[in-house]
Amino acid sequence: MRLSATSLLLCFALCASTAPATAQSMSGLSLRDDLSKTATLGLKPAATQEMGPFSMRRWTFPDGNELAVTARRSDGRIVYLESSWGGRVPGSPTDFPGVAFGETTLSDLRRIMGSNGFSYASRTMFETNEGIGTANSYEIAGAPGAVVTFISLVRKSEIDGIRSGKRKLGEVAKVDSVVLADAAYLDGLWGKERRSDPNAKPVRWSGGGEPSPPQAPATASGDDAVDGFVRALECNGRFKPEVVLEALQRSGAIGAKPAQVGDGIPSFEPRTPIVFHGLTATTVEGWNQRGRLFSRGPGTAPPVHVGITVIGDEKQVTETLRRNGIPVSPYVEGKPFLYVTSADYFAPGLTAKYRDRKLSSVICTVN
Repeated sequence: MRLSATSLLLCFALCASTAPATAQSMSGLSLRDDLSKTATLGLKPAATQEMGPFSMRRWTFPDGNELAVTARRSDGRIVYLESSWGGRVPGSPTDFPGVAFGETTLSDLRRIMGSNGFSYASRTMFETNEGIGTANSYEIAGAPGAVVTFISLVRKSEIDGIRSGKRKLGEVAKVDSVVLADAAYLDGLWGKERRSDPNAKPVRWSGGGEPSPPQAPATASGDDAVDGFVRALECNGRFKPEVVLEALQRSGAIGAKPAQVGDGIPSFEPRTPIVFHGLTATTVEGWNQRGRLFSRGPGTAPPVHVGITVIGDEKQVTETLRRNGIPVSPYVEGKPFLYVTSADYFAPGLTAKYRDRKLSSVICTVN
């Protein structure tokens, strides 16, 4: 959902210098990065524009999603990043853990963030070519001067249902784009007048696609357990699947009982978002010949591994990993390697929940 040229010109006239922000990223880019870092995307921009004191670039990725970047011309520093859904596959992951394009509703967002956050008066409700948009903004814990904004869209075909009272806005509006920007820049772009939810508080968002769920696990060890699982899945060294999965169980990140077991491999539904470099797990799994969690199915033993299943086809998932600096590995005998493969569920509960969705598994195997 790109901003109009009129809005951008207004910003050029009003924006002040920006405050620092760190860690949070979109496609591997963060606020205050130099614009030259966009070369790491590996794609030529679909559009470029130099206007006033700012440089703007836009990329369209193979999955149809877009990234828009604005930087100051004076020093090349990025002040605005916007990731927009291309509309092809509902459930396409955003860069914010636990939030998916075209699937996460406004009601889901309020639950994940713990509040409505705040809204800029000019962006409370606005018309777009696709329908009606609404924006919820949140300050980011540990990143002074940084604001994340989720733009949710009600499609034109659904507007009458809301106006008639047959549908609720929170159930119909779905996340269509995510903005990471400097607060001073947004004050110039959208105005300084804000309307805040009294329950609003800064949200947590770790960088590099690592998990930092706003609805964090009840135990203090939850983040450590999830971090350990993510490190294992990054496939940079050997690990014991039973150790990382049992740590997730103890922390409450997954349950004690698997949602399905196939060929002795248990798959667990997360109780809190588990995000691997931009991909939100629908289930996590693993297998080893040792450990109480695993059994042996008939035939050949599965490989020793950990993995996640996510929404999206192989091409989309592979591209998301690549954009976040995690390329899949070529097979080398005797060394850990990471790969992506198509997936599906056979357990009735999971089958019903993800019916008509394309699924893929991201797996690190150590043998």
